[in-house]
Amino acid sequence: MYLNVWQPRLAYGGGVAGFFVGHRGNLYASTALMDPMSKAFVADIHHFTATRGLELVHFGKGQRKDDVTQRLLPGFAAGEGVLYVGRAQEKSNVWRTQRRHHADGSSYAWLVRASAFINFFYFYCVDADFGPFLPQVQHLLPVHRQAVGLMRLDA
Repeated sequence: MYLNVWQPRLAYGGGVAGFFVGHRGNLYASTALMDPMSKAFVADIHHFTATRGLELVHFGKGQRKDDVTQRLLPGFAAGEGVLYVGRAQEKSNVWRTQRRHHADGSSYAWLVRASAFINFFYFYCVDADFGPFLPQVQHLLPVHRQAVGLMRLDA
């Protein structure tokens, strides 16, 4: 089973600008405004793993996430909960701020799409009824797409 959740307004530049100006109350839209949000989100993930004694697995290039899960699953004593949290750098579409210039030479910020390698966090969980599943979120906030994948790992 797969479930994809995303925020359509953040899929285009006007929606991202509206988020920063209209929703967050900033005077202008700039991707620099994402940095404190993203850092706080990552800090919360690290706090979550530390307070629960969870392993934070840093996946390397080509490393199979399912192999790590199958290795850790037999040692999971709880009936349900988070097995571990994984982090992988993956290529994704992101928003960047580009400086553009008016005809008179004055500059302004413009949001453009770009590709970048960013961190994706995987929360490998076990549910007593459903079995193993994983939500996946990217660390860049606000996300133009927040993908949440739910899949049976034992199917």
